[in-house]
Amino acid sequence: MKIIYVVLICLLASQGFAQSTQPCDQIKAELIKIKAENESLKNSLKIGKAISEINSDKIDFKLLKVDGDSKNQTITATLTLKTSAANWYIMSHVRSIIDIDGNEYKLKSQTIGADTFRKIELNTEVPIKCTFTFGGILPDVKIIRLFKFDYTHGLGEKYFVEFRDLTVDWK
Repeated sequence: MKIIYVVLICLLASQGFAQSTQPCDQIKAELIKIKAENESLKNSLKIGKAISEINSDKIDFKLLKVDGDSKNQTITATLTLKTSAANWYIMSHVRSIIDIDGNEYKLKSQTIGADTFRKIELNTEVPIKCTFTFGGILPDVKIIRLFKFDYTHGLGEKYFVEFRDLTVDWK
């Protein structure tokens, strides 16, 4: 008889502590959703983070990413420019990039803000996004040795900044 009471007590105790599977499944689903949201927020923090940053002639040059497109055989460099000087403009003279083996690739297209013209209007402390796409590049190219951003001011003064040893993120 004692054994029956012990078994009944154990069964009742296990029923009291047992959880149904539905709330567990619901909690797991919520956890997966929260993890996805957390990953999305982490990625959004990386958006404005620069790979390389150079200040030249009161202009901040922030290289944000260097992406390769294996299907189109292109590499796109994305950067932002911001000046601390009074509103002014510069002319971009980016022509090519050079890989680690010394191969040079010509500029295929560029976007300066919403325009494709080389003139860059810089407003004080307002960043402007620029993209430069270079063509004819195979996915074997993993490192860009030199991305030289040549530019001139309104008076024709020549300046440049150099980004070196850039890793290409191929997609």
